[in-house]
Amino acid sequence: MEKIRLDKFLSNAKILSRKETVVALKRQEITINDKPATKKEQLVGSDDIIKYKGNIVTYEKYIYLMLNKPAGYVSSTDDPRDKTVLDLLPDIYKKYDLFPCGRLDKDTVGLVILTNNGIATHKLLSPKYHVKKTYYFELAEPISSDKIKVIEDGILLADGYVTKPCKVDMTTTTSGHITLTEGKYHEIKRMFGASNNKITYLKRISFDKILLDENLKEGDFRPLTDEEKQVFEQYES
Repeated sequence: MEKIRLDKFLSNAKILSRKETVVALKRQEITINDKPATKKEQLVGSDDIIKYKGNIVTYEKYIYLMLNKPAGYVSSTDDPRDKTVLDLLPDIYKKYDLFPCGRLDKDTVGLVILTNNGIATHKLLSPKYHVKKTYYFELAEPISSDKIKVIEDGILLADGYVTKPCKVDMTTTTSGHITLTEGKYHEIKRMFGASNNKITYLKRISFDKILLDENLKEGDFRPLTDEEKQVFEQYES
């Protein structure tokens, strides 16, 4: 992190506003490297240890969380009727203005990335970049290899839209994995629906190179690793 003003650092970290920083300085509640801070304009960087009321203040420009979404939650920041994926997080994360990177249907489970990096999210979700998403699915009825081929090549949906090519790997006659690069509304359900079948279970297991952590129970979350963050960082510029 390049050096920035102390008041800006604390504001960005969602600890104190710039006005509140002035008050805290007068009360000697802020230290830099265990020495009382005196000026809001003082420059601080990643090598400095900043404390407020004795607690270390950490600041990251962007937050990235991996969530294993359970059924019954909508992929939104606010909803008048249903609980959202943000309701699964402790209150401490509410100050970061997080939002889901891409949506999952209310009854679809699995990998959701929550972040406040709008620039990278916009690019990752843009059709221009062809970011791959993989889902595990289960069907109501067995499906033939001929119908799978039609889905893979691009299938005509009821609204006249022809889906982009995708990859389907069947593990049984009624279950498998599908990898696609777009995310139209209820797309996978509509694709199999156009083949006279029905999705009975759907779970996203990967987004680009980020794989759902098998140790995460439904409803649990964890920060992305540094390696996983690189998926977003490459789209920041």
